[in-house]
Amino acid sequence: MNNNNPLSAYVIAGHLAFIVAAPLLFFIGGGAWLAGRLDLPDWTTIAFVLLGVFTMLCSLISYLYSLIKLYGGNEAEKKPSVSVHKDYYYED
Repeated sequence: MNNNNPLSAYVIAGHLAFIVAAPLLFFIGGGAWLAGRLDLPDWTTIAFVLLGVFTMLCSLISYLYSLIKLYGGNEAEKKPSVSVHKDYYYED
């Protein structure tokens, strides 16, 4: 994988912005609007806010974990899937 592509930094930044903004807008904004529209108690607005923050944190941690797994990591830990030894052609 080519890690020197400048466009990949913009794509990752866009993903991070979407991962942070989407749950906050959906749960906090939509939850507050829904609670006001349906005349729900005030604690439901707080529940929607907490749900939005929790969802944002979970998705952000999951995405960052996958980025670390994709781009980071130690090369020494990676083991080949097949044997690289070619000693089966050895003859005495």
